[in-house]
Amino acid sequence: MMCYDEFPVSTVVYNLVAAGGVMALGAAVAAQFGVGVLVGYGLLLAVAVVGTMATVCARCESYYGHRCGLGLGKVVSRLFQRRQTDLYLRTPMQFVYVGLLLVALAWPVVGSAVLLVRGFSAWRLVQLAAAVILSLAFGVPHPKLVCSHCRQGECGACPVGNVFQRR
Repeated sequence: MMCYDEFPVSTVVYNLVAAGGVMALGAAVAAQFGVGVLVGYGLLLAVAVVGTMATVCARCESYYGHRCGLGLGKVVSRLFQRRQTDLYLRTPMQFVYVGLLLVALAWPVVGSAVLLVRGFSAWRLVQLAAAVILSLAFGVPHPKLVCSHCRQGECGACPVGNVFQRR
């Protein structure tokens, strides 16, 4: 597959809409548990996103200062100094922040399921279905849209990308 120096704007927009939809739905689900959970979810998102950008994205040899598949490379270069690129996805803190991001992205499905179990309603069922669909819309095409075209996998820096580059 061809690797992009700059990802197409259409890929970035798709990823931001899908991920943003998951996060917005996560906030709506959190709000149904109360203000405390909503604030906690907001803090989780902030720590996960900022932490991932500071520890992972700032080490990206290929897209720091360029348009990556999530459109963050240019933003990261304005917020954080470039870090040691040979440690991309190699330090424990990077995995902590990525793990927190995965938890934040899984929350809408988990939280919706908990709400549905607590009290069935058609709205809660629709909410759960929307959470599953949005999560799949973001996660399933990601390897083909991003990983298979990413220079981080091509150069061997990303363990996930390495799998997709071999195909």
